[in-house]
Amino acid sequence: MTPLVIGVNPNENMMREDNPHVPWTSGEIARDVAACASAGATVVHYHGRTGDGAPDHSAGRYAETNRLIRQRCDILLAPSLANGPGFPLERRLAPVTAADPLARPDFLTMDMGCAIMDLWDPAHVRFRTEDKVFVNDTATHRALFACARRYGLTPWLASFTVGWTRTIAAHLAAGEVPGPAVLQFVLGGPEFLPAHPATLAGLRAHLEFLPRHDDLAWIVSAHRADVLELAEEIVRLGGHIAVGVGDHPHTARGCPTNAELVEHVAAVARKAGRAIATPDEARRILGVRTPERSWFHARGR
Repeated sequence: MTPLVIGVNPNENMMREDNPHVPWTSGEIARDVAACASAGATVVHYHGRTGDGAPDHSAGRYAETNRLIRQRCDILLAPSLANGPGFPLERRLAPVTAADPLARPDFLTMDMGCAIMDLWDPAHVRFRTEDKVFVNDTATHRALFACARRYGLTPWLASFTVGWTRTIAAHLAAGEVPGPAVLQFVLGGPEFLPAHPATLAGLRAHLEFLPRHDDLAWIVSAHRADVLELAEEIVRLGGHIAVGVGDHPHTARGCPTNAELVEHVAAVARKAGRAIATPDEARRILGVRTPERSWFHARGR
């Protein structure tokens, strides 16, 4: 079976009330990600944050964080776009269009549909907000594919629902996706209603419509839910896993660090007899081109 790629989602937009191990600054993210890489992670998806945890969607923040991570480890970079409210596409793309190739990521992450993003509060039976809408139309998808092609980035295609997965299949069938790609099934907990539930039934609903494509790897994460509850099944089915305190604080597991969560996934895989992908294997599995020569020189390779 293909070696398991372990991804880490270290911070997303999470604060620290439930788990104090959420990294915010570029330095904190780089140190945390390096520890995750040592534990077996080979790809990271992070959000730019300020020192007090507020979103920081500046191109400079992402460039700084990418460089710091690459100084410490060989993990593949799939950071968020600058998806602030009302941001035009050009501004959203700022994290991936840096002039310095070493400041660019390996993937261009894109959400393949539209969604109401207001979080649900089950305890008080109400929505926390009422105006959070995420819009990604077909024209936006095509512009993102063009950007990925221009900068040599591997498309990282996130799907919340079967409708999004079918949209990905349509773009693949039309030949619009440049080269190999990654499909991420984002499952959701009780607070995150836009996504299929983080259950085996929720995952299998996606898999029924998984595009049959030789250059498409699939990876599963769970926002506001514990993806580790599905880890054994994902490993058995041949998928890959992304985990992190950015998605879920894991208070029931004692508020672990991101590296400890990665170690847990690695242990599940080894128990099932599935190898953990090395950075070079992850590049091959996920369709990432060879790193820039100057990057290797900078790290003394």
